[in-house]
Amino acid sequence: MTKRYGIIGYPLSFTLSPKMHNRAFSHLGIDALYETFRVKDVREAIKLIKETPLLGVSVTMPYKESVMEFLDEIDEVAQKIGAVNTILNHEGRLYGFNTDWIGVVRALKEVTPLEGKRVLVLGAGGGARAACYAFKKEGAIIGISSRTFEKTQKLAFSFDGEAIEWEKRHKWDCEVVINATPLLNEMPFPKESIKEGMVLMDMVYNPPITPFLEEGRKKGAKVVSGLRMLLFQGVKQFEIWLDMKAPEEVMWEALKEVTSSL
Repeated sequence: MTKRYGIIGYPLSFTLSPKMHNRAFSHLGIDALYETFRVKDVREAIKLIKETPLLGVSVTMPYKESVMEFLDEIDEVAQKIGAVNTILNHEGRLYGFNTDWIGVVRALKEVTPLEGKRVLVLGAGGGARAACYAFKKEGAIIGISSRTFEKTQKLAFSFDGEAIEWEKRHKWDCEVVINATPLLNEMPFPKESIKEGMVLMDMVYNPPITPFLEEGRKKGAKVVSGLRMLLFQGVKQFEIWLDMKAPEEVMWEALKEVTSSL
């Protein structure tokens, strides 16, 4: 019988996770299918996981935080982050994990060490929380800025970071900037503050090179596409679900097919 996996979120208008995971299943000869589930309510999502059943699930906006109360067990790291992006359904029990932070670390460390670096995190949602956990673990100096200062302060308190008002974010001296906001059509960081030699990363991966990263390229910054984060968090998800090594290169080839800008 075909094993079923999937991604839950709403509105979930675009995702490359099915392409990546289905390519991995096919390459390894595993009879499994990864599907997209647009679910309007978190309770409906839990019901779907149990009744289908889905053996493994990727969790995306807006459920990374709200899904946690419905899980049987939550991994210690996901608890610290306060967000789950991966669910394992083992014999009807639901286990929550977070692999986003691994995606952030692996993607950034391809271009820069993180220890001692001054890193600015833009945003205060689940993605930003995962990034802050990653940077704290790697020994970076963390600045956090979002449009809601109260949320910024809470996040800064949780991860020993410095809370920066949104209007002053460009004044905080930094070497790495990561965009964990959904802002796409407007710049999350003023372009005049992007300097040569900085490292810029965007969690948004559609398009793979966002206007923020495009501006960085023009200014001589090193840029890291959200597609690399998607790959690395997906590799870890695959390994949690199937308890075997993921075919990383095969998964990357599947993602690369959608873009010529990398």
